[in-house]
Amino acid sequence: MNTSFLTTQPLTLFSWGYWGWGSATKQLLEGVDAVETSRGYKPPMFVDIRLSRSVRAAGFNGNAFEKTVGPSRYRWLDDLGNLGIQDGGPMRIKNPAAVNTLLEIAEKCAVERQRVLFFCSCAVPGVEAKGCHRTVVGRLLLEAAAGRAQPFEVIEWPGGDPTKDAIDLKTNAARFGKIRAGAVSIPIDEPLPLAEMAAIPWYSLCRVYGQDDSDELLFLTGPVCYKKSGWYLPMYGDVPLDMAEEEIPAWIDDLRKRDGFVARRVEP
Repeated sequence: MNTSFLTTQPLTLFSWGYWGWGSATKQLLEGVDAVETSRGYKPPMFVDIRLSRSVRAAGFNGNAFEKTVGPSRYRWLDDLGNLGIQDGGPMRIKNPAAVNTLLEIAEKCAVERQRVLFFCSCAVPGVEAKGCHRTVVGRLLLEAAAGRAQPFEVIEWPGGDPTKDAIDLKTNAARFGKIRAGAVSIPIDEPLPLAEMAAIPWYSLCRVYGQDDSDELLFLTGPVCYKKSGWYLPMYGDVPLDMAEEEIPAWIDDLRKRDGFVARRVEP
């Protein structure tokens, strides 16, 4: 296997949580595959780092997700699960050395221009002291990669950094009224540019207009999601009305650091 490029090209692994996708795994794959294809990669490999696969989410219970994605694109690595889930104790990775297996999977995939998403259920990764166990796995991966002396990064799917410019959306009066009243999502009509909208970086700015262009709201959003009624953009909170425009980028950076959406990297 030719791995000479691994010392010069950053090797990216994505962490991810399936929260909210339990009944929409078909649409999940459509979005993820569209994003990676648009970036010049093959549809990704999914590595399941849950200690147990017995869960309420139908699409991820037992081997359901493995059947959906296909055995060639799925690996269950329960050695990277959190023992604290089993015994109620503190967060502990079952076998920390198994990150080397995960790294080897990523290296093999990279040769074929395929990347890895390692996942559990938690919606937000957070930071290691009080977040999801995949943040610990990410740190262990960085340490293992540093030992191999290759450029390496771990970032929450779909990666990327928010731009300073907001995503502009125009909606009808009824939808705008619901948003103003406290709705937490915005329905997106089909057809939609899925490869673009499923790749929206976490906590990107979105400006939604009503029928009157002077009627607008500015809030934070992220990758498009799916529910029974169709695709939608999630809303993660309004931008404070008293915040100066030049203060917004730093505010977003702080939120992304707090919730674990910033890339972690190691260089040779």
